[in-house]
Amino acid sequence: MGSTEQSPVLTMAELLASSGYEPVRSSGSRLGIPTGLKGLDAAMGGLEPGTLTVLASRPGLGRSSLLQSICQWNASGTFLSGFPKVEEREVVPVLFASAEQSPEQIMVRALSAAARMARDRIRTGEFVDDEDIRRLKRAQSLLEAAPLYVLAPAVFTDGQLAEHARRLVGGHQVQLVGVDGLEAMGSGLSLGQAARALKTLARELAAPVIVTAPLWAMSRRPLWRPALEDLHDEFAFAADTVVLVHREDAYDRTARPMEADLMVAKARSARPAIAADIAFQPHYARFTDIVAAA
Repeated sequence: MGSTEQSPVLTMAELLASSGYEPVRSSGSRLGIPTGLKGLDAAMGGLEPGTLTVLASRPGLGRSSLLQSICQWNASGTFLSGFPKVEEREVVPVLFASAEQSPEQIMVRALSAAARMARDRIRTGEFVDDEDIRRLKRAQSLLEAAPLYVLAPAVFTDGQLAEHARRLVGGHQVQLVGVDGLEAMGSGLSLGQAARALKTLARELAAPVIVTAPLWAMSRRPLWRPALEDLHDEFAFAADTVVLVHREDAYDRTARPMEADLMVAKARSARPAIAADIAFQPHYARFTDIVAAA
């Protein structure tokens, strides 16, 4: 009796038929899930399903803020792009997991970015007038409606992350998973094993997974400019895309203040490039396009 199990080996004809691919004239390139940053989307083509993207930097340059900005932008279909103006767009349900921040810290960052109000004022309750209160309440109502699911225990393993991600993908149609601080996860895995586990999870869920990682090497390039060789080899090998976060004003306050270079150092579907016109607003804990930063 022959086996009825379907073979995982496909001919190219079967692959094309199953993908439903058709050449279509378009005014631009096909994008995966957008990041919310036009320059970064142009450089890397968005976040493709089933891929692992690593956001890497030296300490204090904003990789956690970048990850949360991407996750929050996608989950907030109505986002305060210029208060009281509201930008309408399609909502993408997101799982944001953090081994680096407490739930309270994540909440403060989210409110700060959404209301465009300094984090220290939100933490201390130092509001100047009734307009501040209105902005904050409006941001709070927008975030409450956002399908942004937060996992932030003191420690979690790769197995626990996978379990929660599968449940949310199946039950709440989550399409994007962000992981802040993979190296701090209490999984007992090496960095390489943890990175490969996330890559496997991305393939299984058919969703993009983004993870933050530190740069280990001490660069000798001018202004400490990073390169792919500064990232742990096992992360670099596992990743489909690597984005290096760099800010010259972190080393010289007079050099391009509040500007950021998001360097796409590795991309399986694009050429290495630097995302253009990106601003970092540390007081709001967010990255944004320079044209929208005012």
